[in-house]
Amino acid sequence: MRHSTRAYTLIEVLAVIAILAILATLFFPVVQRMMPRVERVQCANKLRNLHAVFAGYASEGWPQLPAGVALGSMAEQKWWAEKTKTDHGLSVKDWQCPTISREMKSLPVRERPLIHYLPTPFSGEPNRANRANKSTLMPWVIEIGNAHGQGNLILRQDGSIKGSRE
Repeated sequence: MRHSTRAYTLIEVLAVIAILAILATLFFPVVQRMMPRVERVQCANKLRNLHAVFAGYASEGWPQLPAGVALGSMAEQKWWAEKTKTDHGLSVKDWQCPTISREMKSLPVRERPLIHYLPTPFSGEPNRANRANKSTLMPWVIEIGNAHGQGNLILRQDGSIKGSRE
């Protein structure tokens, strides 16, 4: 009795590897071109999540920074991260844009911002959001950098997200 077994020859294996290498070579540039778009969508989704949080603050009372905390400072960033973690369960990652994180990897950790979206102080009155005419579409949150080529992303009262140059 003879048992016949089917095995692949070395030439067949090399042909498959060559085809896969060619496909990978063609596919890699497409992925590289798509990554900025994917990251922009991720940033926009994070801003939409922040809109839900800040919509609640707008109706309940806008949080005001504690006395002595400077706008844009690391202390402000830590305060917002802790405030939204306590109130809504957000993590620091919910405040970070993947594009900005990637671009800042070369910086020492102490020089990197903690959060990449800064809430806008609307009013000097404690616990009061901006009650201005909705047609003005005041920004609620502004991205810290022009990471997507359209200026800083801005989250407005109505939930729209625009670049500062759009």
